[in-house]
Amino acid sequence: MTQSNLDGKGLMAALCATATWGMVGVFVRWLPGWSPFAILAGRFLVATTVMLPIFLLVPSIQHNLTRSLRTPPIWWLSLPAIGSYILGTTAFQMAPIGEVTLLFTTSPLFIIAYKYVVRLHIKRDEGVGMLIAMAGVSLILLPQLSSDKFVSWHTMTGYLLALGAAGLLALYTFWFNKFTNQSIAPKSINVVFLTCLLGSVLSLLCAIFFTKSSIGIGVDKQVIFILSGLGILSTALPFFCYTVAAQRLPVVLTTAIVLLEPMFAVLFASIALQEIPSPWFGMGSILVFWGLLSIARNTDRL
Repeated sequence: MTQSNLDGKGLMAALCATATWGMVGVFVRWLPGWSPFAILAGRFLVATTVMLPIFLLVPSIQHNLTRSLRTPPIWWLSLPAIGSYILGTTAFQMAPIGEVTLLFTTSPLFIIAYKYVVRLHIKRDEGVGMLIAMAGVSLILLPQLSSDKFVSWHTMTGYLLALGAAGLLALYTFWFNKFTNQSIAPKSINVVFLTCLLGSVLSLLCAIFFTKSSIGIGVDKQVIFILSGLGILSTALPFFCYTVAAQRLPVVLTTAIVLLEPMFAVLFASIALQEIPSPWFGMGSILVFWGLLSIARNTDRL
């Protein structure tokens, strides 16, 4: 299989992950009154349940998972992934969705900052492309960012959590790419399964100990349907696709494609929630695609 084929599959996987992650806001909006930990517990539990038959019915996959659990990389990868989910979901509960989405897409800046600190070469087109893409995201969310209202400490905490989630996603991507280059990276499905399994346990414990409203929430057919969509379409599938992309694409490009998430989020919200995007959406979209094209054309493997 040629490198171009690998890059093509990685690009499609990254786009799929970004598009399906863009549906999270709609699913969360359909779960009013749920705490962040309760939502996370539900989505992780559904994702784990969906993947469990694969490991139980396919001996080779089960054996590979058992072998991976004995190595440090899979545990190291699961921790920042779970942390990113926890911080990101909590941020959506504390600050406006548009602004949180914008801050979450800053993960490529953490990668570029790392390259600058360790004095790795940053190509001119790579840096300029990142700035152009970030400017496009800013244009898409300009109406939310231009508000004159006082920002409370509650909202500011949400902003900081969103930045933390972006940093953890960048760390996860960097580690996976590094382990892949060293030929010690676990299979994507193993990382996804362990992350969802650990995430469901930790989120459930946090929901029990830190939130009073998590117990006694009514669960009907509609809630089950929403949690199924959240767990499958917006957790297991995108995380698996993003993990595949992290193995096949340069780190900066993989994280940069996340910049498309606000565009997909606006699209899904306009369809499902009748939230029509502002005129800034078109202009911002052009800048995002322009920036990503520049990064894709002139980027290193790290």
